[in-house]
Amino acid sequence: MLEIDSVDTYYGSSQILHGTSLSVGEGEVVGLLGRNGMGKSTLVHTVAGLLKPRRGQVTFRGRRISSLAAERISRLGMSLVPQGHRIFPSLTVRENFRIASRRVGDRDWTADEVLEYFPALRERWSVPAGKLSGGQQQMLAMGRAMVCNGKLMLLDEPTEGLDPQTVGRMGEAIDELRRRGTSALLVEQKVGFTLERVDRALILSRGQVIYETDRPQLLRADTQTLRRLIGVSSAHEADGSRAIADENESPVG
Repeated sequence: MLEIDSVDTYYGSSQILHGTSLSVGEGEVVGLLGRNGMGKSTLVHTVAGLLKPRRGQVTFRGRRISSLAAERISRLGMSLVPQGHRIFPSLTVRENFRIASRRVGDRDWTADEVLEYFPALRERWSVPAGKLSGGQQQMLAMGRAMVCNGKLMLLDEPTEGLDPQTVGRMGEAIDELRRRGTSALLVEQKVGFTLERVDRALILSRGQVIYETDRPQLLRADTQTLRRLIGVSSAHEADGSRAIADENESPVG
């Protein structure tokens, strides 16, 4: 589904990704963990076409996409839930859904199905998105990506700014995406939340994948590895507070 092969990405003269390689298989949900500033969001932006790698290649559904514009990549079947609630603030919730909606098959998401997971959006259906709370805007960003019905979803910190109840609903939505066979790359700070619902987990450090496991539940219990690679003593600690940033980290990603 997705292949990232030896990618180098820069912001100006600063190199953020250093020969980064990873893959997401058909129907697979992959979790990407790491401390702040290690390049996770940069990786997502590179895959989505918002940044162009200087070296290496990104391949999506057998097609090289590194040189394509973000709009072209989206039309190929990739959906992005960006960090920072990037919605259309002057449009209502309904209009945001309508613009994003794209149905192909019988198992595709409808707006009504998405609203079952995020009922607060139903209550604000006719309200301009810019007047929603930060958490509601995050729900809307997720809902828009769901009704796009892409083959691959890129989820960049989807639980950021959400209350615990809505985090639970977000998790249920991701679980249902997995049941429907949608591939996903989930970038998160909440370690326990991530490891509960992914098929494979990777840890990114200074722009490189330094750890990978296809047994994420075992990593959840591996306090020594979590402390050494992410800076938390347990998955519960990471979910209950901000991940600890190393003083030498880059401010990007």
